[in-house]
Amino acid sequence: MKRRLRVFLIMLLLGAFPAQAAGYKYAHNDAEYSVMLPEAPAVETIWADAGNVPYLENPPKDGAIGEIATFRRVAMETEESFAVKITFVKADDDFLTQLTEEKMKETLENDFKWSFLKEQKFSFSTDPKSTLKWATVSGFSLDQKKRPFYSTGHYLAGKQSIMLIKVQYNVENETFDDYYRKLSDNITYLAQ
Repeated sequence: MKRRLRVFLIMLLLGAFPAQAAGYKYAHNDAEYSVMLPEAPAVETIWADAGNVPYLENPPKDGAIGEIATFRRVAMETEESFAVKITFVKADDDFLTQLTEEKMKETLENDFKWSFLKEQKFSFSTDPKSTLKWATVSGFSLDQKKRPFYSTGHYLAGKQSIMLIKVQYNVENETFDDYYRKLSDNITYLAQ
């Protein structure tokens, strides 16, 4: 028995057993993009008939048309925070084809209008072979204790939906910086 335990511990130390993937891959069933989060988010369905459909100019009149996923972590000892809000909404061709770089930038800037971002940056890219578009706004502000606070928003337009990812966190917190690095490195288009 002791020998088996020793063999197990040695194999574990040597990495014989695959490590569990760190994080949770979030994607709505109808989404065209996935995002890596530290763990499963809280989710809320967006119902067309509730009248609270974000981002769409002429949303459908009934049915479930999207989801809002939120994840928040606070370091109790420092009161630093990491927050993510992901909004997924099904969109029609008319909306997606009329979605321009300027409209995407305006939407992202509107999402951060109360953050008073300094050193604000904007980037935009599109896939010439498809309707895929990606816009990003980022910048810095200060939290209530005057510590640097990073804010970024990604607007992802697919062939039949949009996804907006809003992230805000204290950059001096190494754990939160790692969370964001994993999130941003793992935003993936899911081929439909």
